[in-house]
Amino acid sequence: MYPKTSLSASLIGLTLAAFIHAGELDKPALAPNLDYLAGGLMDNYPSAGHSIKQWDQGWIPKDCKSEAEEAGHSAADVSTYEVSYEDCNTAWVMCYHKDAGQSFDDFVELFGRVPVAARQFVRHVIALPDSSPHAYNAGGNIAVFDPESGGLGFEVFMHETGHSLDLLNAYNGGQLSTSQNWLDNYNQDPNVPDPYSQTNQIENVAQNTVVAAYNVQVPGGFPSLEPNWQNIFHQYATVQTWQRESGNLLVPGGQCSHRLTNSETVPIDGSSGKRMARREERAVRKALAARKSEKPDVSLGEGIEVIPPKDFHTGRKLVVRGKKPDVSLGEGIKVIPPNDFHTRDICSRKHKH
Repeated sequence: MYPKTSLSASLIGLTLAAFIHAGELDKPALAPNLDYLAGGLMDNYPSAGHSIKQWDQGWIPKDCKSEAEEAGHSAADVSTYEVSYEDCNTAWVMCYHKDAGQSFDDFVELFGRVPVAARQFVRHVIALPDSSPHAYNAGGNIAVFDPESGGLGFEVFMHETGHSLDLLNAYNGGQLSTSQNWLDNYNQDPNVPDPYSQTNQIENVAQNTVVAAYNVQVPGGFPSLEPNWQNIFHQYATVQTWQRESGNLLVPGGQCSHRLTNSETVPIDGSSGKRMARREERAVRKALAARKSEKPDVSLGEGIEVIPPKDFHTGRKLVVRGKKPDVSLGEGIKVIPPNDFHTRDICSRKHKH
């Protein structure tokens, strides 16, 4: 995943007031990041076959338009595609900015690795350019920003989909991150997975969703990779239990049964609250003049149940590249026998220690 930047020092909070309850967590991180899960996840989560149909340039989903303009980009630079994965009778409408770093093919392939039982809780996926790679989930729309091709990995898509599962009540109609069951299990562990998990319980659940996905699908599970797996066991095991009881959300296979309704299809020159430069305005008018197709039909397929929408915006997840550091001792260094103590336990004395 990611630029060599400290997650805990680089977070930009965008959480809605509804989630103020989820404050920073004080448990130490088990690992610097979750990069070390990437290889196993890629090897064991195959991408669903797909076909792609590009929209006429005059139309765009309203949510894609809003996210692009909120990030300071023109909707005229965004192309819209219907991506039909073989495991669902309703295409995903995906939006791609012409300057996005990650190739559109990689973008589609990585999202297709998310199991359809979980993927169906994502509305649109939007790729936009930015100087730093990051991603967030806004009401079920995943926005990814990447200046380097191939920089954002599958684990980012799984993390952001994890937000949808949690905040759109995929777990048997409830929110996992605020449940007493989650908090009780969290309290049994000495660590959280990584520094980003320390942000709040919403991000902690999303990171543990990545760990749970690894444990579910990769032979040997998380313990085969992490010697201190017990330190976060109750957290990722809780995610694993809830996903199993909700229909094996993290297991590949099957067909979609539910979907979020697509956002309204709007002209790219619709009202945005921001004025366009004359050159951009001319480009928009040219695209509209060239438009030959009718307004795209974004209705859901037959038999698909509608997932109730929910308004939320997760934090801006700044991602970090690099493997788990080697902290073994150097050659010839003798080990000092450890001794478990804490100076606060003897602070009743009046003099300083």
